[in-house]
Amino acid sequence: MEITLYPSNWLYNAGVIGLLRVLEQAGENVQSYLRDDGSVEVTLTQNADEIFKFWDQLSPKSKKEKPKYYGHKYAYYTNQTKKAITTKIGNLLMSPQPSSQNTVEYTCTFCFKQEKTKKSAVETLTQAYSNLLLASQRTFPNAYWNNNSNEYVCSKCQFVLMCHHLALIELPDNSEMFINASSFKVMWYLNMYAREKYQKEQIRETKKLLGISLIELATRLQVELEIWTSMNIEIVSKDKDSIDFFSLPYDIVLILTDREVAGMLNQIGEFNILNMILDGNFKEILEIGERIVKIVLKPKNERNKSELEFIKTNVKLEGNKNNLSKFSSSLLKLYALIEDRTRKGVWV
Repeated sequence: MEITLYPSNWLYNAGVIGLLRVLEQAGENVQSYLRDDGSVEVTLTQNADEIFKFWDQLSPKSKKEKPKYYGHKYAYYTNQTKKAITTKIGNLLMSPQPSSQNTVEYTCTFCFKQEKTKKSAVETLTQAYSNLLLASQRTFPNAYWNNNSNEYVCSKCQFVLMCHHLALIELPDNSEMFINASSFKVMWYLNMYAREKYQKEQIRETKKLLGISLIELATRLQVELEIWTSMNIEIVSKDKDSIDFFSLPYDIVLILTDREVAGMLNQIGEFNILNMILDGNFKEILEIGERIVKIVLKPKNERNKSELEFIKTNVKLEGNKNNLSKFSSSLLKLYALIEDRTRKGVWV
């Protein structure tokens, strides 16, 4: 069965990315499902029990709860049994045909499609999904971009929402993050790169993870983003008390996804230089480059304490310390490239 899904709000988007992770776990080539228009065309060849098995493998279990219904309680879905979950998967595979009697037509909060169903079968955010949100109702407007928490969740979206936790990246402080965008293709790769970088290098700052992921997108996929897409990339940060949103200015996103800039940042490799771009402090890159040039022109035995301390503070990688001349040249080229692009109006 093939279904086409389009980006909606962050919870639904995370659900789709989570569903793709389930299908990848099942051996599917999910990258072939990603479309340049931002949608995803999903091929479902497994039955409900098979999809449940892979969803179960990826889903964290609560360590505090005793086994209930099926294995351990799920950390996100403690009120769900295996039967309830596989029923939702079945609805995704093939929508149930309700009786023509006593049905009402509802519009889904997430996919915006209309569906006829019995009033007794209506499922809303608060009825079935309150435990994946927050303890307090007051957080709903912030968490769902002013969606009404009592709005309808259609039979096709129910299991999609139950995959949202698989897209979240858990950080050391027990908070979680998700990179949201207006394209599933962009979301898939950005979150994949962020997960890889976090697991490999334990980078804790969400802003830095986003920046690194954008550079990876440009260098590994050679993708340069359109302005509309760049304006709609944000980090969703979730903890037990709140859900917060953070986005980089779109011109910073475009800078980081420029292939030449991204390539130079990879070559330079210094996090402090990345942070300067994330903060929009481009002239600081020039200042560091120029000062290192002056230091390099001196014989090593004539460099004073403040100059040595400056190098120690601003140059962390041994390769750069051992070739300060090349490093300073790279900084000056990086600044010139950014200035050239911005002056010509390429990014603004």
